[in-house]
Amino acid sequence: MGILYLAALIIGFGTIALQLAMGGDSHGDAEVGGDADAHLDADADGDADHGHGDHGHGDHGHGDGGFLPIFLSLRFWTFTFLAFGLSGSLVHYLDLATSIVTLGMAVGLGLGAGVLASLTFRALSRSEANSGASASDAIGQVGRVLLPLGKGARGKVRIELKGQTVDYVATTDDEQLEAGQMVMIEEIRDTTAHVSRAPAELLPPKRDS
Repeated sequence: MGILYLAALIIGFGTIALQLAMGGDSHGDAEVGGDADAHLDADADGDADHGHGDHGHGDHGHGDGGFLPIFLSLRFWTFTFLAFGLSGSLVHYLDLATSIVTLGMAVGLGLGAGVLASLTFRALSRSEANSGASASDAIGQVGRVLLPLGKGARGKVRIELKGQTVDYVATTDDEQLEAGQMVMIEEIRDTTAHVSRAPAELLPPKRDS
């Protein structure tokens, strides 16, 4: 049994180390093999926030999405193997209990750690999503053109929204909007912003030279 515990410990620790080496758990979407927990949560919750660019994690609808996504996630099995292997190895090699007791304790601690880790990261993801800005918040905001656009030609605009810098692919009915020009977002079509030249009263006051 000792070999089983060590193998589980190596798998769990190795998976976490590999994730860290590849850039960590960035917003719950960039894990090795994809974060099934986050994706299945989003599917279970329906189509949620459609944000853009630097935000937009889905989080609406049907509660927590149930427990099935937890047991299908890479995160759950990573922490389950890690806790199972660590606790089992310690008890086994220190000869603190019989093999049956050791196995039962390792399985219980492994499953408990996996569920706890998944629920904790799920709660953190939901908290981050709720604190972020939605696409509807962008409507009426004034931003700056990054890439020129015109009637029939797309560009890109940038706005500041709830402390975040958000870039949108943009369309317009104006003939031409140059880089650096101030625009107002009229509506969001899917993830594309439809903009127009910003009214003078919404522009920041000019500084005296």
